[in-house]
Amino acid sequence: MDLYIVGAGNVGGYIAYHAAQMGNHTVRGFLDDDISKHHQTCFGYPVLGNTDMLLQAKEGFDVIIAIASPMDKKKVVTQLKRNPHIHFPSLIHPSAWLGGKVSLQEGCIIYPGVCINYETIIGSFVLINMNVAIGHNSTINDFATLSPGVNCGGFTIVEETAFIGIGATIKNNITIGKGSKIGAGSTVIQDIPPLVTAVGNPAKVTAAHS
Repeated sequence: MDLYIVGAGNVGGYIAYHAAQMGNHTVRGFLDDDISKHHQTCFGYPVLGNTDMLLQAKEGFDVIIAIASPMDKKKVVTQLKRNPHIHFPSLIHPSAWLGGKVSLQEGCIIYPGVCINYETIIGSFVLINMNVAIGHNSTINDFATLSPGVNCGGFTIVEETAFIGIGATIKNNITIGKGSKIGAGSTVIQDIPPLVTAVGNPAKVTAAHS
């Protein structure tokens, strides 16, 4: 199946180099709304234009959203969902380990070394970067991003569009609110409300945002 990658940045580069390991795909190129990248070559593949090109397609093909920012990712997906011919596969590196009764929805990217324990629910368009560990009975909701080395205890809930920074640790039975950001290296020992930034050990709310 032909695969188009939305986002010609670092996440897109990972997909371009490793798509063959994660499914029967032929990468055709990138789409990116940064016009300075158009008609350039990134990671060995052409940047064909912006995402509007995909809305005109009349035949079925696969698209992976290679964008780390949760809100930007959600915006692009909302746009592309207008074309019923686009399919959004989940790409899982073969070194990742998924326990029993783990459910995974469309459009996810699961990097090498990820461990997801049993009865965990992964929503749509979730990005789980290298060496993330997610404890049992957790829920990672739509458009969330977990950066490299994040460690989530059991029964963790990460709400929609939340962003967890590199190496953060989340204690078991903790909820990270919708749209919130957890700073790199933080240790979260209490629930984090929606639409805030929390950093430190233990993590404390430092800012609110829309």
